[in-house]
Amino acid sequence: MTARASNSGRLMTFRQAATLRRSAVQCFLGTIALALVTLACFRLEAGLATTAFVYLIVIVLLSLRGSFFVSAILSIVAVVALNYFFSPPIFNFRVDYPLDVVLVVAFLLTSLIVTGLVGRVLQQTEAALAAQARAEQAESEMRLAIDTIPALVWRTQPDGFCDFVNQPWLDYAGLSADQAVGWGWASAIHPDDVAAMLDDWRTIRASGTRGEVEARLRRFDGEFRSFLFRAEPLRGKADNVVKWYGTSIDIEERKRAEVALRESEQRFRDYAELGSDWLWEDGPDHRLTRVSVQLASAGIDSQLRPGATRWELATDAEGDPEKWRLHIATLQMRKPFRDFRYATTRANGSALYVARSGKPVFDPAGNFLGYRGVSHDRTAEVRTEQAEEALRLAQVELAHVTRVTMLGQLSASIAHEVNQPLAAIVTNAQACLRWLGREAPDLDEARGTVERIGKEGARAAEVIRRVRALSHKTDIEKVPLDINSVVNDVAALLQRELLRHRVPLRMELSPELPMVLADRVQLQQVIINLVMNGIEAMHLVADRPRDLAIGSHLDDAHHVRVTVKDCGAGITDEDENRLFTAFFTTKPSGLGMGLSICRSIMEAHGGRLWASRNVGPGATFQFTLPPYGNPAVE
Repeated sequence: MTARASNSGRLMTFRQAATLRRSAVQCFLGTIALALVTLACFRLEAGLATTAFVYLIVIVLLSLRGSFFVSAILSIVAVVALNYFFSPPIFNFRVDYPLDVVLVVAFLLTSLIVTGLVGRVLQQTEAALAAQARAEQAESEMRLAIDTIPALVWRTQPDGFCDFVNQPWLDYAGLSADQAVGWGWASAIHPDDVAAMLDDWRTIRASGTRGEVEARLRRFDGEFRSFLFRAEPLRGKADNVVKWYGTSIDIEERKRAEVALRESEQRFRDYAELGSDWLWEDGPDHRLTRVSVQLASAGIDSQLRPGATRWELATDAEGDPEKWRLHIATLQMRKPFRDFRYATTRANGSALYVARSGKPVFDPAGNFLGYRGVSHDRTAEVRTEQAEEALRLAQVELAHVTRVTMLGQLSASIAHEVNQPLAAIVTNAQACLRWLGREAPDLDEARGTVERIGKEGARAAEVIRRVRALSHKTDIEKVPLDINSVVNDVAALLQRELLRHRVPLRMELSPELPMVLADRVQLQQVIINLVMNGIEAMHLVADRPRDLAIGSHLDDAHHVRVTVKDCGAGITDEDENRLFTAFFTTKPSGLGMGLSICRSIMEAHGGRLWASRNVGPGATFQFTLPPYGNPAVE
């Protein structure tokens, strides 16, 4: 603070010294000017009054450049000169005539008054000029600011006559200031918008309040873009509008976004009105607040009313309470859900199956507003699923009947398979009794016969197990299986049938094949059916050796393939495309369902069954199954 005050004091001293020097110089120059005037008037013998008038003019002129202090000094110098050179007696300072004294005093007062007034006028003039300069500077800075801001700014008189537009407005429209002022700015408005805009502009001016108008403004390159013209009135002391100030804002992108949004909303409404789905919303209490018009076509518009909940309308809520409990728990946790299915009834009393998906909705503050989602009528799909399930059950029943029928045809083979181990058991039991009936019982031999009895009993039990498995009606149970093991089981079961028809069986099974995922009983049924068809196809063959081969191997697609090849009558061209058609058969006593069921079983296992004619006599039936671990199977 001290250093600053010291600096300020020194600055004032310098300024005072400069003022004193300037005043001294002005006094010196003024004195010289008065001396020259005195010399001229003295040589011309001018009178006291004339000389005083000339002095007064010179002092006034000098006061225009100097201060009042300088003018006062020069006035005193002039009084002295008048007294010495022009007031009698001359060349002395005596005053003998009262009139001269009056003239000198009047001159001094007049000089001081005039120079004071001139100084006052000069000060006021300088102040006015300084104020005008500041106003011009402020106006220039304001205009620079208005021309710099990134907006189109304009100003009009109360009647709407434009008297100012900023430079960005001129640059955008490609107009000069002379072209834009007045009503020339309207030439940049789209011709289709001029009339409406002027009407709105007159309405705003008549209201005397702020307002806005939309119109298309032409850019310098000829492109029209949408603008928002906003006007604000400037009021005077009498509360009258003295000016209108406004801006023009480019809203083209906003207009395009609004158009795109309207088109999107219209597409959404079209979908909501014409689509097969119906839309819905519910509140935080999970009661419906809004549903779309498709409910009328679904026949449940009177039921899904605002204020209702889904579980109040569902007909399966009581039959499956656990499903609804989990669903309500999901809603309470405010989690999304997808394809939740439930049953309800239409207005006509028929069943309606609905699949519903929804997601929770929150406001910006995170408050839960409810769910919003879509529902779809799944009745047709459910009916199809029910029909497919009924068909599946019918196929299972038919397959069971086919197996039982097949067992009847194989009864001789089954009896032979069972009789063999039973006869062996009887024989071994009699031998065991003989070994034990000796005077010295041979326990080792008796033990051996008992062991053989156990093996034969297990063999008989295995035959019975296979028969029971084929005759038993159970649901499909897919487990990993060794295809060669299934083929061997079938070969053992059909051994007697092969001997009875004098058909030798060749086994061409590849070792180390991958496991397959299948139902053992159904797979056995397919292989038995194919083998029995091969045996029957060779029933009338007498001119060549009968031969039946069962093979297994891995094909090029890395699927397990099983082939059953015979040398029978073969397949005709007419029958080739009808072999797997239901109720088609070439056997007099056949039902025509065996191969159709076999193909359905293979397709249910992800496999394929087909037949082909051999190069020589006979036909080959083969099927493929994907290896275990293939996603298509699982």
